[in-house]
Amino acid sequence: MQSIRIQKRTPPLPSPLAECLPPYLPDAVERMGLPWVEELRIHGGRQAFVTCKGKSYATGVILSAEQMNDILRKMCRGSLYAFSQSINQGFLTLPEGIRVGVSGKAAVENGQVIGVSEINGLVARIPHKINASASFLLEELKKHHFLRGILLFAPPGVGKTTALRTLAAEASAPPHVLRTVVVDTREEFYHTLSGDACNLEILVGYPKEIGIEIATRSLGAQLILCDEIGNSHDAEAILSAANCGVPVVATAHAASLCELLNRPMLHRLHRARVFEAYVELTRGDVGAFSYRTTSWETAQALLGA
Repeated sequence: MQSIRIQKRTPPLPSPLAECLPPYLPDAVERMGLPWVEELRIHGGRQAFVTCKGKSYATGVILSAEQMNDILRKMCRGSLYAFSQSINQGFLTLPEGIRVGVSGKAAVENGQVIGVSEINGLVARIPHKINASASFLLEELKKHHFLRGILLFAPPGVGKTTALRTLAAEASAPPHVLRTVVVDTREEFYHTLSGDACNLEILVGYPKEIGIEIATRSLGAQLILCDEIGNSHDAEAILSAANCGVPVVATAHAASLCELLNRPMLHRLHRARVFEAYVELTRGDVGAFSYRTTSWETAQALLGA
């Protein structure tokens, strides 16, 4: 088990988010004296809340519907139309990889969301840099000659995307210099992954199944990273990459390994031994996370298979 620590951020709200808000809201958050902020949750006519170490705190600030509309316009750089596709999928992304969940009234046609109106909630999830190495993940991959992948899992908000971002930076840089491709469907990586020594490609906005295929067939990937897998299309693409000898490191929402592997899509990938290790990300001490690794064989025994 390895622990990693989050660097404290000052001020608590990063500038791409703070600049979209009425100035008194970032000021109120800063006065709360929290070591860092993981989420900011704002709603028209209700108090804004922040989350730190998994616990929510009221800011004492109430925003009007008009202010919410103004915040949304600023987050969309003045063009709601330019962000309509991602808003229809329930999110938009700010610089520095800040993901903002969007809630409102959906217009649905043939089972697809074609528009969202009366937007009444915005939930900004704030990424943090970490003082840690992803070397133990690279060692897991190396044990199996970079032929099988790893699945990171945890409940929402624990730090899976942060861990994946760290791995991307290290795997693509010396001394490893793996041809690394990140399928950045929700635009959370390309703002924050940089470095002239990184052998890194980032497919921004591609659906996972298309991005994984491009990474495998066209970009010569030695390692593919993608966040939040969860449907049969993702499974087909990951299985195809594995059959081509390219390992995939992915993340999934789950509170336990048994919950994870009892999902039909992930159970299928397990049977195919696509992931050689399952890594649970948990909260440790103040400002820390810990990894707990389960091998494929141990996971198989837990399933009673």
